Amino acid sequence: MAAILRAVVAMATVAAISTFAMGANYDVGGPAGSWDLATNYTQWVSGKAFRVGDTLTFKYASSHDVLEVSSAAYSSCTTSNPISTGTGGNTVVTLNSTGSRYFICGTPGHCAGGMKLQIDVASRPRLLLLLLLHPARPLLLPRSPSALPPASSTPGSVPPPSAPTVSPPTPSGACLQAKAALGLGSGIVMLMLVAL
Repeated sequence: MAAILRAVVAMATVAAISTFAMGANYDVGGPAGSWDLATNYTQWVSGKAFRVGDTLTFKYASSHDVLEVSSAAYSSCTTSNPISTGTGGNTVVTLNSTGSRYFICGTPGHCAGGMKLQIDVASRPRLLLLLLLHPARPLLLPRSPSALPPASSTPGSVPPPSAPTVSPPTPSGACLQAKAALGLGSGIVMLMLVAL
């Protein structure tokens, strides 16, 4: 029974870490639109949380292209000196760093017609930090009130400072396995929710 539990926990951990480590793919303008003049990119980007490791897939007709540009070029729809250029109808951009990214169509009049996209890329939460601070079973335990020095009975006297130590109770083997499975299970659910 313990071997099966360990195997299930190991598989769930690998699946959660793989899902967490892999970024999401966003089809720009999708699901109904694409990289075109008909899509409202301000609406499309709202509610999305772009993170390092995610990818943007631009699908478009041969009359379009994808230029990644600076903030100033984005604001003025300037197509000269782009950071990068994508052509061919299917451009995939990997979001490798945090910060704002700006994309426009280089076809004359298209950027001014609304074919432009600004996104903000955030970092991925640190897996270890999430596990340490997880509310179901925090590993960073607060100090126990019983570990604090006793109050002095003599008025005006101050006890010498001491560093309190916390000794957590030692649970039985079955109890420890159950707590570990519960903590890991809720941690996996939390990771999946964060990754969305």
